[in-house]
Amino acid sequence: MTNPIGNNNGNNPTVVNADNTMGSNIIIQFNPASQLPIKLSGGHNFATWKAQFFMLMYGYNLFDHLDGTTPAPNRTIALGTNISPNPAFLPWFRQDKLIQNALMASVEPIIASTVAIPDSAKSAWDALHTTYANKSQTRVFSLRDQLSCVTKDSRSITEYLHKIRSLSDELATAGGLVSNPELIVKILSGLGPEFREISAAIHARDTTISYEEFFEKLLDYELFLRHEDAKKLSSPITAAVATPTKNNTNNRRQTTNSQQWIGHTANVCRSKSHNHFEAKANYAAGFTAATYPWIVDLGATYHITIKPHNLQPYHGNEDVSMGDGFENAETAGAQSNKKWTV
Repeated sequence: MTNPIGNNNGNNPTVVNADNTMGSNIIIQFNPASQLPIKLSGGHNFATWKAQFFMLMYGYNLFDHLDGTTPAPNRTIALGTNISPNPAFLPWFRQDKLIQNALMASVEPIIASTVAIPDSAKSAWDALHTTYANKSQTRVFSLRDQLSCVTKDSRSITEYLHKIRSLSDELATAGGLVSNPELIVKILSGLGPEFREISAAIHARDTTISYEEFFEKLLDYELFLRHEDAKKLSSPITAAVATPTKNNTNNRRQTTNSQQWIGHTANVCRSKSHNHFEAKANYAAGFTAATYPWIVDLGATYHITIKPHNLQPYHGNEDVSMGDGFENAETAGAQSNKKWTV
C-alpha cells in the first residue's frame, strides 16, 4: 500500500490529545470512549448520534472536514518546473484520518465498514447520512404521532408536562423542532375539563406565553384544584335516628360526648374510625321501640337504618316535637297519646 503522506521531512505537526491544544500546528487526537459515548446503531438513533458528533467537531473547530468547506489541499505544488510536496497537505490529511477514525469508533461494528471504505472523513460522513438520515425522518413521524396522543388523564401536571417536553426534545434532536406556540397548544389540548378556566385564559392572551411560565401557572392551578377538592371532602356529615317510646318521663334528652347512652345528642362523634372534627350526628331513642321504628327527617345529610322498608310516609296521630327534651304543655294535647322529643 502506497503511503499517501510521502516522506517525513521533519516538519510534521505534533499529534496531541483532544484536551491539549497548546501551541501551533496541532493535530487533535480524540478519545471516543469518553467523548462519543453514544454509538450509532441505526436510523432510530441517528439524529442523537449526529448531534453528538456535531458538538465535538464544532468544539474543536474541525467541522470543515465534514461539510467540505476546507477541502483537501493538493499533495504537491509546482514552482516553475519544480514539483515539491505541499506542506499544507500533511497536517490536513492526518487530521482528517483521525476524524474518520473517531467516526468509526462511534458506530456499531456492523456499520463500521460504511465508514472504513471511503477515502476521507467527509465521504464517510456523507455515506452515513445517506444511509440513515431518511430513516431518521420515519423517527420524526413516529415521535410526532406519539406527541399528538399524549393526554393528562390521571397524571400530575409535572408528569404530563415532562412527557410532552421529553418527546419535544427528541423531535428537536431528530430535526423536527417543535415551536413554543405549537408546544403550548399541544399542552392545552391534552388537559382535562377541570382545567377549562385556565385554558380559556391562556387562549385569550394577546401574547404567547412561554413554556416555563405556563408550567408554573399550571402547577399553581393544580394546587388550587386540590384545595377545592379538600373543601368538598371536609363538608360535615350529620345523621338523625329516632324511635318511639310510651314513657314520656324517661324521654328527656341527655347530652353527652360519649355514645354509650341511649337517648342522647352527640355533637362531636368520638369514634376513632373517622375524623371526629368533621362528622356530626344527632341521635334520639326511647327505651321501648315500636314494632316498626321510623326515622325523623331533621334535615340530616344522611339517614341510616337497618330496615329500609321503614322509610315511608307516616299518617298516624302521634306527634314529634323539636325541643330541649322537656315536654311543652302548649303542644301536648289529647289528640296525641304518644310523644317523642328529638
